[in-house]
Amino acid sequence: MTRGSLPLYVETRWNFTYLMLKQDIKFRGRFDRMESEDKLYNDHFLEIDNDNRKKIGPPSCNDWQSVQRMVNFLGIFYQSTLVVSASTTLNAHKCYGEIVNIASKLQLLCCSPGSEVKVKAEEMYLKFDKYWDRLKNINKMLIIVTVFDPRKKMQFATLCFEGLYGKESSTSTVLGETLLLILRNMYNEYAERYNQANVQVQQAQAQTHAETSSQNKSQNTQETQDQSQDIDEEMLDGYNPVEQRYNTLLREIGVRDTNELEAYLREAVENPEVMMGIEFDILSWWKVNCGKYPILSEMARDLFAMQISSVASESAFSTSGRIIEPYKSCLTHYMVEVLMCTEQWLKQDIKVESRVLTNAQILAEVEYEDDLQREFGALNLDP
Repeated sequence: MTRGSLPLYVETRWNFTYLMLKQDIKFRGRFDRMESEDKLYNDHFLEIDNDNRKKIGPPSCNDWQSVQRMVNFLGIFYQSTLVVSASTTLNAHKCYGEIVNIASKLQLLCCSPGSEVKVKAEEMYLKFDKYWDRLKNINKMLIIVTVFDPRKKMQFATLCFEGLYGKESSTSTVLGETLLLILRNMYNEYAERYNQANVQVQQAQAQTHAETSSQNKSQNTQETQDQSQDIDEEMLDGYNPVEQRYNTLLREIGVRDTNELEAYLREAVENPEVMMGIEFDILSWWKVNCGKYPILSEMARDLFAMQISSVASESAFSTSGRIIEPYKSCLTHYMVEVLMCTEQWLKQDIKVESRVLTNAQILAEVEYEDDLQREFGALNLDP
């Protein structure tokens, strides 16, 4: 849709209705001017249609107010749809927040004085409540993945529970305890797998080290025999490097086994300062902190990979349906795959070229401009 154009109404797509009404509001002044100056525009609404009924219009002040209320109502779902249906960006940690946002706004609209919006909101909330059962039977993974957002952690989930079911209510308390129980069980499972993998790696390293030491020892023995040097074997057997003695000391005094999950939840939430138009990169944060939270980083990797909508798969089927048609039905599966991948790569290239500059790029441009100003300032000072 080009800038300033009016989208057409499509009965089967509510988002086109929202876009059409939203764009129409911007042209309200022109509609009013046409009503006062254009006779043909007014005569159009005086005509009789095929059902012997007068056409509705032109839009009055009350009509524009109704349009504005409908735009506000549909905007709730439109913005959430953009977040949930995104298939090329990370959105698993945003889904639960959007669901709670829809539920909260529908509850407010059910109490609004506007009769039309109130009726629509009540109908939508009944369907919403029936589907989610007041968000009690929702997949807990959608809530757990929000905990792995370092800006939210458990505080965000607790806030959502209290907003939906009341502060310090039994339902919010039970949901919070259930969420922590699932988190701890998941962490224990991942920790067991992580420890088993570490044991295997350590065993392999120890075996390699033993083989290397044996080879070095045999070589040293051969060299010492050639050089006729006597070495006290008892002294070598009784000698331990500093690292080995320190590890033995740690085993004797004991070291507190820290739980990554509890440590992560105890720490304060992140409050990163990002520039306007630049989104906080959660994957980069976990990449930087994977050494601090090795087990949690594996959990985050699996949780963030969840597909929360079927938009990506449906888009793939839709694209393949446009490629394979009666006039192009002899394409091989390999060629269909090549065409679909090429389309996605071209779209990704266009998106990369039009994305917002990063902080490093902005700082580099600022420094470059400062250098130019200093250079031109020095030239102007020269006699």
